[in-house]
Amino acid sequence: MTIANETAFAVQPVPLLDREGHDVIVAIVKGSFTVDPTGKVALADDPGPVRLNDETFDPESPHSSLRYASDLGLPKVGTDVVVHGDAVSRAPVTMLDVAVKVKQRVVPLRVHGPRLFHAGAFGVVIGKAQPFERMPIVYERAYGGMSEDLSLVEARNPSGVGVARSASDLVDRLAPQIEHPDRPHSAASDRHPPVGFGPIMTHWSPRREYAGTFDARWRALRMPLLPEDHDARYGNVAHPSLQFAESLVAGDVIGVHGMSLDTLVFALPAFPLLAVARYDSGERELSRPQIDTVWIAPELRRVEITARAVFRIGRAKRALRELVVRHDD
Repeated sequence: MTIANETAFAVQPVPLLDREGHDVIVAIVKGSFTVDPTGKVALADDPGPVRLNDETFDPESPHSSLRYASDLGLPKVGTDVVVHGDAVSRAPVTMLDVAVKVKQRVVPLRVHGPRLFHAGAFGVVIGKAQPFERMPIVYERAYGGMSEDLSLVEARNPSGVGVARSASDLVDRLAPQIEHPDRPHSAASDRHPPVGFGPIMTHWSPRREYAGTFDARWRALRMPLLPEDHDARYGNVAHPSLQFAESLVAGDVIGVHGMSLDTLVFALPAFPLLAVARYDSGERELSRPQIDTVWIAPELRRVEITARAVFRIGRAKRALRELVVRHDD
């Protein structure tokens, strides 16, 4: 089988098994763009690759969160929006509000400087924050984590801070710095849902629940296929607050405030793709991939857009012979 890429984008064909066990080719297409101060979007001079593996912030730590999520996988549900970077202030502050706006949905975060739990008159509370001008927005600084004996784990964010068997275990330890403005953390007893803008791992909730049931029935009847109750949302990597059930399209406006000195606002550029599969029989199959991932680095003023098309490989006269990815004019 031959692959022809007639676009200015990166294309990576990947052989996979679909949910029913058919051999398929997933053509993953990624476009890299820059955004100028006026909001104009242009192709980047240094296109980003299709990422074949997850990449953590700290490869030496088993508890590290993801820096980059792999692009591999079957089609997602709708579109993921992932924002990578720091909260940035022009002068030292102890707290900064940041936000991502996608169409009419606004997802806010409140970012504090480093702060510790301490024993107060009414229990273990969170002390004053130290000033900062730049603070990474990572899950390690949000509520979550696990107790030292591993008996308690915040499945939505095992990388975070604030989980312990006893409040006294948290004294003099780092407290959550990243929270939802409407659900502030002020004491060790607070258990607000973890927040963030980055990708989540496959073993974190809710992704792991979407994987399906790998039980004795699965082993007897379906292994190595995906479970019958596998949910396509398993492939979505964005924080749940930044997952969109319907695919984003060209013209949808995205804004990021507080993660660069100037607010980043842009409209998704046109990403018209046509994937054409040709089989030995002469039959052709067409697919117009939809945007399923938007990755944004506000300080770099960089945007990466990913889409994918899936075709069965087949056999005999229905064997896939050629796959062409081109612009859909």
